[in-house]
This record gives sequence, C-alpha cells and structure tokens, in this order.
Amino acid sequence: MIKIALTNLPPADGERIARLLVEEHLAACINMYPVQSVYFWQEEVQFDEEITLMIKVAAEGVERLKNRLCELHPYELPEFVVLEVDHEASLQEYVDFVRTGTC
Repeated sequence: MIKIALTNLPPADGERIARLLVEEHLAACINMYPVQSVYFWQEEVQFDEEITLMIKVAAEGVERLKNRLCELHPYELPEFVVLEVDHEASLQEYVDFVRTGTC
C-alpha cells in the first residue's frame, strides 16, 4: 500500500528538502507546486508564497518520512497531511514503483 503526504514550504527550501527525501529513499517521487497560501497564524492573517510537496511513499514508511520532514522543515508547525490511495483503481506498476522506492 502507498500513501500521499502533503506539506508546504518556503520556495527556497522546497527543492532542497524534496531532493534529500528522495535521496534518502523516504519518498519514491515528489511533485512540487507553487501556491499562494492564506492562513491564520499567531493572531494574524498570513499571505505567503509557498511550494506544496506531494510526496509518494510506501505506507510503512510514513512515520520515518514524517520524522525526517519535521527535522528538515523550517516552520515551527510543519504541515504534514497523509492521504489514502485507491489501490484498486491505481496502476499497479506505479504502486509497486513507490513501494520499492521507499524504505
């Protein structure tokens, strides 16, 4: 089984952290999307340009990914949201690629 994890980062950190997570085999593949985020933090509305990382990971590697991402992430409270994958509808060869690409 595989999962998709999402996090947002400052643009300057996105590529570096994505590369490290893949090099360390904590993620099989990461897509990066530029986004503009609006959120309430420390009693103020914030508006920031960020990079969203969509991280493909084997289900059994999610905890290791979360721990490492929290070590690398520059935010006081990093976003880490994990989504389920419909394995029956997914291309099995891709699911296998993600499972074998993460430790």
